Order: sequence, then C-alpha cells, then structure tokens
Amino acid sequence: MTDVIVIGGGVIGLSIARELSRSGKETIILEKNERAGDVTSSRNSGVIHAGIYYPEDFLKTRLCVEGNKLIYEYAEEKKINHKKYGKYIIACNKTELINLEEILIQGKKNNVQITRVENEKVLESNPGLIFHGALYSPNSGVIDVPEYVTALEGDIQHFGGLLSLKTSFLAAKKKKGKFVVSCKAEDEFSIESKYLINCSGLSNESTLKNIQDFPKNKIYQNYFAKGHYFKYSGKPPFSNLIYPVSGQHSLGIHVGFDLAGGMRFGPDVEFVNEIDYSFNESLKNKFVDSISKYWPDINPDKLNPDYTGIRPKITKPNEKMRDFSIQTFDHHRIKNFINLQGIESPGLTSSMAIGKYIKNLL
Repeated sequence: MTDVIVIGGGVIGLSIARELSRSGKETIILEKNERAGDVTSSRNSGVIHAGIYYPEDFLKTRLCVEGNKLIYEYAEEKKINHKKYGKYIIACNKTELINLEEILIQGKKNNVQITRVENEKVLESNPGLIFHGALYSPNSGVIDVPEYVTALEGDIQHFGGLLSLKTSFLAAKKKKGKFVVSCKAEDEFSIESKYLINCSGLSNESTLKNIQDFPKNKIYQNYFAKGHYFKYSGKPPFSNLIYPVSGQHSLGIHVGFDLAGGMRFGPDVEFVNEIDYSFNESLKNKFVDSISKYWPDINPDKLNPDYTGIRPKITKPNEKMRDFSIQTFDHHRIKNFINLQGIESPGLTSSMAIGKYIKNLL
C-alpha cells in the first residue's frame, strides 16, 4: 500500500515523484529499464529551451518558461554541469526573414527574452556562418541529463520515495476507491495506491489500454519521431547554439554542444513505425547539404555518427503542433488518475514545472 504510483522513470516521472514525495506523499516509481532516464530523457539534445516557438495559450509554453528558470536554479543548487550558451536563430535565405519576424513576435507574446541582433554581432563568436538575419535568446543552454537524473533520484530517496527499476507495469484497476496496480519484476506482484500517474512516454498507448475503464477515445496515438545526431571532431568554430529556421527546403539541423565543448548537429525528423535506435549512416549527405547552407566551410570528413533518439509525438506528420496533454478526472472520469501524453520537447526543460503542476492538481 502506498499513496502514489508513478508509471515511468524518465525526467518527467522523476520530477513528479520528487515533488510528491517532498510534499509528504509516499511515492513509488515503476521503471521497466535498468536505469532511470535511459530512454527519451537521455536521447535528446540536452538543451534547456526558452519557450519561444509555442502558442502563448499553450500549457507547453507556460511550463517551459517556468521550467527554464527552475531547472537553472536546481542545476546551480545541485552543482549539475550546465551552461547558458545562448542561442541564435538564423534565417538562411531572404524568404525566411518573415519566419524570423513571426518567431520574434511569438517569443515576445510568451514573455521570453528574445531580441533581433546585427549579423556582425553573431559573427563575432560564430565566424563562418552565412545567413540573412538573426534573433538572440540568452536563456537557452545545455544541461548534463544523466547528472540531472541522478540528482532527482537522490532527492526522491531523501524524501522517502522509492524507485523500482526493472519493474514493468502490467495493469491497473479500481477496487474500493483504490488502484490495484499489477507489476512484474522477477515475479508478478501488486501494489495498492490512492493516486496513479501515467508518464510512460513511448509506451503510453499500451499502458492506457491496460488501465481498466480508461476511455479508448482519450488515448492519443504515439507517432515515433526518430532523430539522428552527428558529432563534429576538432575544435568547434561556434560559441553559441545555432538554430536555423526550419523551412520547406531545409531540415533546420541545429548546432548543439555537449558539456565538454564538443559540437554536434541534429536532430533530423523521420517518422518510424517502431522503436529502433539503429543509426542510418547514409543520412550523412543530407546533413552535410543542410548544414552547408549556413556553414559552407563544413568538412564532411569530421562529421561522424553519434546517437539517435525517438520523440513520443501525439501530433501526426504535417499536422499542426499539439499541446502537452495532461488529463485529469474531468477528461477521463477516473478519480485520482493523472495521465500525461505527448510530453516531448520541451519536456526536459519543463520537467520541474510539470512536477509542481501535478502536485497542485493532486
């Protein structure tokens, strides 16, 4: 018997469990892998986003803007390796200047610090770039995700919570007002809890199909958006994150960094039917073509495969962006159950704000 069961031990599940155990609720996280944060959480750019691109009335926007502040404060407090690189958003051709203007307007609506900058200013710290206009976001940066995961785990333990690794969620049903949650580690067993929270990411659909009485029409299909990252050997010529406007003819391949200062490019987006982290090396030419539009001096020999990640999108290919989906009793009529779907980018940035938001919902 426990107060709360959280399904999924990525940064979202961990942040929620940290907030709830901190507020005095006995919390157990079920994580099917050998380590927490081992899937979507650790297979991304590690970028701390500012909250520029999303519509101002989205929950995604509010949680990203608040989460940006919270994650920097937490990284300082816990001495987690991170760096505010600042980000330049660039228009690679003249037609993209309109897109740039739209991004600036949206960023200001979202109360995000963002300014138009002279091209010369960008080139001071990023020589060799070719572009027609730029915006600057000072609050964009990078965090060491494994260190962040470890810090959250430490807090959960400190506040009396429990992270059960190699433990799969099988099913849940309501009995006398409590959830009976069936699990499998080496053997099958069940736990009763007052509250149940689902943040199982890429496994969301199968999780929800095994929660008794969850309405089928409230299950969003997961669209697996696979992204590749290439690393660049040698000393990087750039000092900031560089985000080209993703237009019709460019992939919008970003310039990112690891915290050792190494430079990487990615991700691209390719919708796949199954979870598969194999690396398609034949994409290299596509990457080189896209990158050379804004950095013609790229040396293809220095571009090497790094890793892949998959985002749990609830937005179909070519469909308008959807908001984060956080469903409560009002949506699904199951008391004390909270269901999170489509928590992709900027999920990492928003994670601490999501933790607070869920605590307030309970």
